[in-house]
Amino acid sequence: MLWKCEFVFLVLHSSGIHRTSAMNQEDSSRRAATLSTARSPTFFTHTDIQAQLQNLLLSSSSISSTLSIDNEHLDQLAAIIRNIHLSKQQDAFLNHLNKFIIQKEAEIEAVSRGHYQDFLGSVDKLLSVRQGTISLKSHVVSLDASLQTSGTSLATVRSSLLDARKVSTNIQETIETLQSCLKVLDLSKKLSQQISERKFYSALRSLDELQFVHLKPLLGFAAFAGYLGEALPNEKIRIREEVTKQLNSWLYDARQQSQQLGRLALEALELRDRRWKARKDRLNTQDTASMALLVNLNTPVEIAVSERHDYHVLDSGDGSLIDFGPLYLAIHIHETLDAREELQKSFRDDRRAQAHLILASMSSNSGGSSAFTLDSLGALIEQIAGFFIIEAQILRTTKAFRDENDVDSLWEELSDRIVCIVRLGLTNCSDLDLLMGVKARLLSFSQALESYNYTVAQFHELLSSLSTEYIDLLFKKFSVEFEQFIQEDDHQPMLVHNADEFSKVVEVSFLPNHGIWTKAELAKQTFPTALPFSQAYPLCCIHIRNYVTNHYAYCESITRDADDSIRKCLDSLLISHVGLHMFSQINLTKNLSQLAQIVINTLFFLTACEGLEAILVQLRVSARFISPELEAKAMFKKLLKTGEQKILGEIQEKIQDFFELSEYDWRRKTAIEPGDQTDDGGGRVNEQETSVYLKECLSFIDTLIDNVLVLTPVDFNENIFFGAWMFIGQRLKSFLIDREPAAISDGGLSVLMNDIHFASHRLRKSPFSSSASNTSSSPISLEVHKFFRELVQTVNLLASPDVGKYLDLDYRAMKYDLVRSESLPLMLVKLLTCMNSVGSNVDPIRKSSVQEVLKALSP
Repeated sequence: MLWKCEFVFLVLHSSGIHRTSAMNQEDSSRRAATLSTARSPTFFTHTDIQAQLQNLLLSSSSISSTLSIDNEHLDQLAAIIRNIHLSKQQDAFLNHLNKFIIQKEAEIEAVSRGHYQDFLGSVDKLLSVRQGTISLKSHVVSLDASLQTSGTSLATVRSSLLDARKVSTNIQETIETLQSCLKVLDLSKKLSQQISERKFYSALRSLDELQFVHLKPLLGFAAFAGYLGEALPNEKIRIREEVTKQLNSWLYDARQQSQQLGRLALEALELRDRRWKARKDRLNTQDTASMALLVNLNTPVEIAVSERHDYHVLDSGDGSLIDFGPLYLAIHIHETLDAREELQKSFRDDRRAQAHLILASMSSNSGGSSAFTLDSLGALIEQIAGFFIIEAQILRTTKAFRDENDVDSLWEELSDRIVCIVRLGLTNCSDLDLLMGVKARLLSFSQALESYNYTVAQFHELLSSLSTEYIDLLFKKFSVEFEQFIQEDDHQPMLVHNADEFSKVVEVSFLPNHGIWTKAELAKQTFPTALPFSQAYPLCCIHIRNYVTNHYAYCESITRDADDSIRKCLDSLLISHVGLHMFSQINLTKNLSQLAQIVINTLFFLTACEGLEAILVQLRVSARFISPELEAKAMFKKLLKTGEQKILGEIQEKIQDFFELSEYDWRRKTAIEPGDQTDDGGGRVNEQETSVYLKECLSFIDTLIDNVLVLTPVDFNENIFFGAWMFIGQRLKSFLIDREPAAISDGGLSVLMNDIHFASHRLRKSPFSSSASNTSSSPISLEVHKFFRELVQTVNLLASPDVGKYLDLDYRAMKYDLVRSESLPLMLVKLLTCMNSVGSNVDPIRKSSVQEVLKALSP
C-alpha cells in the first residue's frame, strides 16, 4: 500500500502545486481546449478510462523516479478529473481505479516475491534514506528559513543601499548642476564686472564661454539658464554701446588734444629746422660733401642726417599724449561682433564732422577778412595738423580701418579751405609782419604734414604767390627808406661821441679788411671822432642787412631761385635807389667837401657790395649758387669815376678862375733875373717874380689835397692832383698857342717861363712824385711829368738865343725831344710878331733864327 500512498501524494501534490502555476504558464492553445471541454463535458468509456489510467501510471512512475511533476501530465490529470466530475462518473472512475490498483498491486507482489528480502532491505534502506532525507529536508528547510530571513534582511539592506545610491547619485547630479549654475552665475557676475571695468574684449570672451560652454548644458532643466540665454544678446549690445560711448569720448578727447598735438608737431619741426640750419652754417664751402647739406627739410639727405634726432610727437614726457587704446579696442570689439563696416562708416562720418567743425570755428572767430589774425591762423593750422597727424597714426597702425583715399580727400578739402581763408584774409594786405607770420606758419604746417606723407603742393603754390607779394612790398618799403637816407644825408663825416656809439655803428656797417678804414684802425681814434663815411651809410647798411634777412627769411624753403632773386633785388635797390640818387647829387653839388664825402660813401658802398656777396654765399640755399657778383659794383665804380671827374671839373673851374686873374705883361721889355732854384729842366726859378695867381692856385691845390680830400684814398687823390696839374700845364701852354696874346716879347716870355719853371719845381717836390726819379708809377703821373718837361723844353727853346739849333736833329733829340713841332710855329709867330713891332731893338741874329725855324716848320 506504500506505493498507493506515494501515488496519491504525488497526485495531490502535483495538483496542489500546479493548480496555481497552470493558469500562468499554460499556453493559449491548451486554455482554449480546457475551456471548450468545460463548456461541453465529455463522457468517457471504460476503454478511455483504462487508457488514461495507464497513461497516469506511466506518468506517476516517471514522477516518482524524478520527484518532479510534468505540467503536461498534471494538465491531463486535472482535465480527466474535471471531466469525470462534470460527467458524474466518479464511481465508475473509482471502480476502475480500484481495479487498476489491484492489478498493479498484483503485479508488484508478483515482482516482489522473488526479491522480497532485497526489497525489504531496499525499503529499509530507502526508509533510512528517506528519514535522512526528511531530516536533511528539515535542516534544509531550517537553513532555507534562516537564509530567507538573512536574504530578507539582505534584500532590505540592498534595497536601502540602492535607494541610498540613487539618492547619492541624485545629490551628486544636483551638486554638479548647482556647481554649473554657480559657474554660470559667477561668469555672469564676472561679465558685468568686466563691462563695468571696461574690459570689453575679456567680457566678450566670457560671454562666449558662458553661452557656448557653460550655459548650453543647463538649458534643458534650468529655467534661469533660458532666461540668461535670452539676456546674453542684450549684453553684447551693452558691450557695443559701452565701446561706442568710450570711442565717442576718445573722439572728443582727440579733438580737444588736436591743437596741442599740432603745436607740439610744429615746435618739433622748428627745433629740427634750427638744428639743420646750425649744421648748414658750419659747412665748409670748399667741401663738396658739406655742400650737399644745402637742401631743405624732408629731403632724403636731411632725413638721413637728422634720423638720430627723430622725435615722435605723439609721445610726451609723461607718456603718450593721445591713447589710441579705445580706438583699437573699438575696432577689435566690432570685428569680433562682425560690425567693423558699421564702425568704419560711423568713424568716417564723425571725423569728417570734426574737421568741418574746425573750419566752422575758424569762420565764426574770424568773421571775415578784416578779423584775420596770426593767432586765428595759428590755432587753425595747429588743430588741422593735430587732426591729420592722428589720421596718419590711425592709417599706420590699423589694417585698412581708414580708407586712405577718404583721408586724402578730406585733406585736400581742408587744404583748399585753408588756402581760401589765407587768400581772403590777405586781400590788399600791406603788413609785412603779417605776411611773414603767415609764411612761417604755413611753411611749418606744410613741412610738418609733408613728413607724414601728405601732399602739400597747394601750400607751396600759395607760399610762392605770397612770396612775390611780400618781395614787392618789401622792395617798395626799403626803396623808399634808401631814397630818404640818401636825399636827407648832410654829406658830412659822421660824428661819434663815445665807444658805445662807435661799436654800434661799426657792427652794422660794412668796413674793409685792410687799409686805414678797418675796424681796428678806426678804433684807435680818440672820442669824439669823425668817421670817414656820412650818416647815410650806416643807415643803409642796417637796412640792407635787414632786407637780406627778411628776404631770405621769407624766400628760404619756398623758391629754388631765392639766391638769384635776392641778388637781383639788391642790385635793383643799390642801383636804382642808392646809386642813381648819388649820381643826381653829384651832378647837383658843387661843394668839393660834399663831393669828396659822396666819393668816400661810394667807396664804402663798394665795400658793402663785397660784404653782401659774402653774406649771400653764407646764406645761400642752393649749392649751385657759389660766387654771386653784384652788378651794383660796376655802377658804384662808374659813380666813383663820375665823382672823380666832377671834383676835377670843379677844381678846374677854380683853376680857371685863378688863371683869369693873371696879369702878364706880354710886351715887357726886360727879362726877369733868374733865381737860385732850378727845376728838373735845369732852369733857374726866381720865386720873387713868380705870378701871384699861380702861387695861390698851387696853394689851393695843396690845401684841397691836404684838407678837403684828406679822407679820400691816395690813388683817388693822385688822380685828382695830377688831373689838376695837367689842367694847370694846359692853361700855361695855352698862353703860347691860343690867339691871345697875339704877341709875346722876350721879357714877357721870361715871366711865363719863370712861372712854368716854378710850377715844374713844385710838381717835382709834391708828395705824389717820386724823389728818386721825379716820376710816379701811375700812368697819369708819368703823363703829367712828361707834359711839364715838354712845357719847360718849349719855353727854354723859345727863350734860347739861337732857336735855329732846333733844326739840328741831334741837338733837338738831346735837348728838345719833347717839343712838338706842330705847335711850335704858333709860338714862333707870337715872338716874331712882337719882334716886328719893336723894330731895330731886336737882336737880328735871334730874329733870323726864329724866322728860319718858322720857315722850316711851316707847311
